[in-house]
Amino acid sequence: MIGRISAVASNTFREAIRDKVLLTLLVFGVLVMGSAKVIQPLALGEESKVVKDLGLASITLFCVLIAVLVGGRLVYKEVEKRTIYIVLAKPVRRWEFVLGKYAGLMAVLLASLVIMTVGFYLILFATGIDAPAYMLWSLLMTYFELVVVTAVAVLFSTFVTPIASAVFTFATYVVGHLTRDLRLLAAMSPSPIVKGGSQFLYYVLPNLSNFNIRGEVVHNALLNPQALALSAMYAVVYAATLLLISVFIFSRKDF
Repeated sequence: MIGRISAVASNTFREAIRDKVLLTLLVFGVLVMGSAKVIQPLALGEESKVVKDLGLASITLFCVLIAVLVGGRLVYKEVEKRTIYIVLAKPVRRWEFVLGKYAGLMAVLLASLVIMTVGFYLILFATGIDAPAYMLWSLLMTYFELVVVTAVAVLFSTFVTPIASAVFTFATYVVGHLTRDLRLLAAMSPSPIVKGGSQFLYYVLPNLSNFNIRGEVVHNALLNPQALALSAMYAVVYAATLLLISVFIFSRKDF
């Protein structure tokens, strides 16, 4: 079982690494972080904080774009190219195929995160800004955020086209950072429809704002280890739930 999942994951990793979209986003992400050199003189005494916040935000954004654009095509393109018939003709179960695709993309995102993190730290050293290891906590939580976003992308990839999957996944990512506002809207709105709809979205959509600790890290604020652990557990449970739904949808497809 593990061997078959690993084989699918390895193949997914190799395919994604050769993907021009991935390479383009990685290069563009490093260039955006490099723009810190231009922004630094305009920061009016807050150079260090502005550059760090920009760099961490850029890493998160471009990793999310990789998850959205690459993940949205993971399953669909196998069906479109009919390579799925070759894979399923082998002793590979459908749930192993879905989990392998997910694991492969998570490996790609880990590699991308590491590459951009190294580039970011090099930029900090080049600009004379202190680069504490404390910032790595923010990047760790970014990875757990990607655990959820990638699961969303894989879910949509099982039943819609790549373009629709990318749109739906990115919309989920954006709204996922506004779930606290949805709860506030539900509490303030006099309309039972708006209240019910807001509460439904609040409990169904992922609460991605839990993973955003850039402000605390940039300002060297103390982090709550218990809150970080709960956020990590939330990511694992939420992603596992989405993957179960993905497996269910994929298993019912007629190939």
